[in-house]
Amino acid sequence: MKHLKCLQLPETMPIGVDVWLLEFDFDSNQLAVDWALLSAEEKARALRFRQLRDRVRFIATRAALRRLLAECVMAPPQTLRIETNSFGKPCLPAHSGIEFNVSHADNFALIALSTHGEVGVDIEQCHRDVANLEAHVLSSVERAWRIWSSKNFIELWVVKESVLKALGCGISEYLPAITVLPKHDGSYCITHDQTEWAEVNAWSISAPIHYAAALALTHKSQSLAKRQSFLS
Repeated sequence: MKHLKCLQLPETMPIGVDVWLLEFDFDSNQLAVDWALLSAEEKARALRFRQLRDRVRFIATRAALRRLLAECVMAPPQTLRIETNSFGKPCLPAHSGIEFNVSHADNFALIALSTHGEVGVDIEQCHRDVANLEAHVLSSVERAWRIWSSKNFIELWVVKESVLKALGCGISEYLPAITVLPKHDGSYCITHDQTEWAEVNAWSISAPIHYAAALALTHKSQSLAKRQSFLS
């Protein structure tokens, strides 16, 4: 895990959550080792990527995820059975108390693990073209309050994506259903108009320069005391 590091998270985030930043090395000899950890389904999925860099991203991210999960459950990484639930979200059926989510953008990926509740994470490049996206993303409250503009739109985008990933909902159709209001401590007040959805919290998390990232958790009653790492 030469290019994998555990991030320092906001103090207001509950214990039982960790996030790792993976930096891709597209010229590394590690890929063959990573490949050996993947399941047959994962290998088939990797081969469907036409671009080499996309294939490397998938293989490296999935192998890193398997290694991290393996340390949590004390099992060989290649033996883990990763499936998708009824919402299409990857899960570890033999260990239902551990939730995880991944996101990648260009040279980096984020891997989040949680025993606190369902987790969603997103990372994006800040120079991503956001022209004409406001009508498809902003809620009526956000449009009225005019908090978000082209200058901070990516911040809003990663928060909304992380929230929807935590909830296990489709991204494009539900973006306007969520209202994101920033707080002074780096977290966000999240409201939505879907009565069947769980309560969710979100935070801005550290990212490499020219990137933005966020993490969301479905609400679960748990102490917000001193944070601890899965792998401490």
